[in-house]
Amino acid sequence: MSRRVVRLDLRGSGDGATGEVTALLSDDSRHDLTSLLVVDDVATLGRHRLAYETLLASRYTDEVLCVAVGRADADPPRIALPGSLTQAAGVLWVPDPCGINWRLATAAPATRRDRREGPEAGLTCLLDVLTLADVFRETLRLIERIPGLVANPGIRLAWMGDGRSDFLLALRAACVRTLASGSARPPDFPAASAAQPALRPVRLRKGGPLANQVSQARAAVDEAAALGNELGEAMSLFSGPVLADTAVTAAGHSVGLLRDKLEELLIAAHGTARLDAGPEEAIDRAGVVLPPPEEFDAAGTRDSISAYLASGLDAGIPLPRLIEGLDQRQDRLMPSGSRALVPALHRACPDALVKGLSDPEPMPGPQPWLPAVGALAAAMAALSPFGPASGLVMALLWTLLVTLTVLRGPGARRLGHTGALCLNAAAAGAAGAVTGLVVTDPLPPPVWPFLLVAALAGAVWTVRESWRSRTMRWLAACHLDEAERAIDEMLSVAAAAAGEWARAGARIETADAVARMNAALAHVAAVLRDHVDQPNGHHAGPSRRDRRVEHFLADLVRAAMAPRLRALAAGSTAEHGEQAGQKTAELFAEWEEHVAQHGTHDPPPFATEWVIEAATGSDEDLTELTEAASQDPHAAMWQLCLAQDLSLLDVGTEPPAVVRFAPQHCRTAMEGALPAGITWVPSARHAGTLRLVPVRPGVAYQSWTDELEAEQEGRR
Repeated sequence: MSRRVVRLDLRGSGDGATGEVTALLSDDSRHDLTSLLVVDDVATLGRHRLAYETLLASRYTDEVLCVAVGRADADPPRIALPGSLTQAAGVLWVPDPCGINWRLATAAPATRRDRREGPEAGLTCLLDVLTLADVFRETLRLIERIPGLVANPGIRLAWMGDGRSDFLLALRAACVRTLASGSARPPDFPAASAAQPALRPVRLRKGGPLANQVSQARAAVDEAAALGNELGEAMSLFSGPVLADTAVTAAGHSVGLLRDKLEELLIAAHGTARLDAGPEEAIDRAGVVLPPPEEFDAAGTRDSISAYLASGLDAGIPLPRLIEGLDQRQDRLMPSGSRALVPALHRACPDALVKGLSDPEPMPGPQPWLPAVGALAAAMAALSPFGPASGLVMALLWTLLVTLTVLRGPGARRLGHTGALCLNAAAAGAAGAVTGLVVTDPLPPPVWPFLLVAALAGAVWTVRESWRSRTMRWLAACHLDEAERAIDEMLSVAAAAAGEWARAGARIETADAVARMNAALAHVAAVLRDHVDQPNGHHAGPSRRDRRVEHFLADLVRAAMAPRLRALAAGSTAEHGEQAGQKTAELFAEWEEHVAQHGTHDPPPFATEWVIEAATGSDEDLTELTEAASQDPHAAMWQLCLAQDLSLLDVGTEPPAVVRFAPQHCRTAMEGALPAGITWVPSARHAGTLRLVPVRPGVAYQSWTDELEAEQEGRR
């Protein structure tokens, strides 16, 4: 069933009424004419007979309600209704569009309405109510039960103003909220479409400067690690010299040189725009093979901005915040240039690592516990028959072994270990001499040879383990494993730079597209601001917040931006801004025209249906809505006639037909307090009672000839 009532105003059309009907029926944009509200002058109803016959015979409409405006001036007063109209439609007769206040009773007095409300204030309210599809159908159903199908309307509304004025006030309030700065933060851009592709390894031309330097650095680090491991072998103390410290220094120089060359490249190829000849030459000279340039993804950018705007508008985020978010997005998209990666390069290979490799610390000195082992070995040797002589010889051997670990150590600082060597010599010598002098009785032959061999073997083994432990500590302090990782991380930085160079063009085009949409949205906001600031008498005074209007305004912004989003890949920001502003102004005009034709509750063509929300009104609001929708049909109402027209109405003894209506979103709160038969409407502001008072028999009659034909017949 149609949810829209189409309004056709034939007043003032004269002999052109048939043409207007034909134009309506042939308008392809009017998809549904099922429910038609026709407004016409009483004086021209007869002349429009052919227009009504054309309309009712079209089979496009089967629900027609005619509002006939004007007094019956004949004597006695009579209204000629086209026969086709009375057979297929209902008629509401409105003798005076301003109306009176009147209680439904035969002798009840009438009071005048304030004409400053507008000459057609009552008619405007009536038409606004009748554009509610459910009220329209219920009114038509009740009129079809009235003899003659003609009634005079009386209304009682919770809201009694001019529908258009109320709409303009609500629209202005919605615009003010949409333009408020507020504290809301812009929504995040969707991550899926904006995610960057996985980082590819950097490609280096074989034989190029960077490729050679990478190979040299890796080889130097590998050689240093191999010599370091060889240095830590058990017998390396007694074999030929192992130049591990020299290899580590060479590795440090190679790694540092690789970092310097990469830094030079990042600076030489730096740019915040597309690559030009200078940076490309520097990249080629370094031997970096650039990946294919990334293409601008217009569809992905469009989807991302559309989702961003939809998310923000759905959440009620003001346009200034959405514009701010687009500004931030544009800033993030602009290429930062390869120079911005220099800090990352230094984090990958810090100065401390290069310095530590280039100038390695000396191997740690003899452990503090070594003198005790030397003293024990010398004392054991002194228990032989040779006494102190054998102890001193063992002390000398011990001192020579410890001195050898110092002399053979990488990066050795001999003078720095003099104290440790003297301590080892003194401890061993003293222990050997004292033990030999104190123990005068030599041990039996099976024992002292064993102790002498054990002392010698223990001394050699202890010194060898001391050497091995210290070389391992020195090798760990060189951080050769970190050097290998630093090379890989520096190549990752180079890969990021290559990706930055390859994406620069696409990122700039994307940023330009965001800038175009930003300009378009700014012009949309400017038109909204002009709509708030424009001088208009209807905009004076306070207004309540109307969430339906806010929803439709958000849809207007979407509709204004839709053409710009489709064309975001081309054009200047000025063109996009100007066209977005023009489209916004056109949509405002279209909306106001739609309100004039269909009322404020009906979604304009660009809008989506509004989801009814739960009632949030105050108790006072609900009380007023309830009183209006439960009005006693005999009580005083706004009757759309003059006092002299009351004699033409059939007051009768039966209760008059009434249409009671109230907002659907208040149904839960109001239903228990209202009489049965309420028509629940989607409008958030419409509640009241429509009273249908029949006209007396004979006041309205059917006419099957129009006035022009009657005049011609009279002349004959």
